[in-house]
Amino acid sequence: MKAFGVSTRVNQWWWPLVMGIIMVLFSSYLIFMPVPAFFGISVFFAALILISGFIHIVFSISNRKIMEGWGWYLLMGIFELFIGGALISQPGLAMTMVIIYTGLWLMFRGITSVGLALELRKIGVKNWGWTLFWAILTIIFSFIILINPVVGIISVVFFTAIPILFVGILAIMLAFVFKGLV
Repeated sequence: MKAFGVSTRVNQWWWPLVMGIIMVLFSSYLIFMPVPAFFGISVFFAALILISGFIHIVFSISNRKIMEGWGWYLLMGIFELFIGGALISQPGLAMTMVIIYTGLWLMFRGITSVGLALELRKIGVKNWGWTLFWAILTIIFSFIILINPVVGIISVVFFTAIPILFVGILAIMLAFVFKGLV
């Protein structure tokens, strides 16, 4: 039997099982405890911006003699350091920013998809209306997220939880495939 490029015995096949179970449990926590989960996601988002700022600063300074535009990286790093620090020191602000970012991102995607739908119509694609339908629905959903923060919280948490659940299930399935090779 050959699976995933492995045709011989697999040692410690149960590690993917452990990881899969942890991921399924974590995604369940996200789904059933959305507010604390959203708080954690928001703090992680803020920490990511802060770390990115630090990395940009180190990168720009270490390449100041090599890169002409190193100052832009430095400026970006200082900006991200400032924003990340502000978001970490004020978790409520971080939570608000995640909702606003998600709402604006979906709005942008919806608007650009309306343009795509109209282009599809112009070139004669038969089912262009479905693209327009989903684009308008995305725009409506983005407004709901921006107007109603609870919908925003639930959306961000579920957009995080569902893929983690799928990866967890995949890891569990993979573990049993590897077990069959033992």
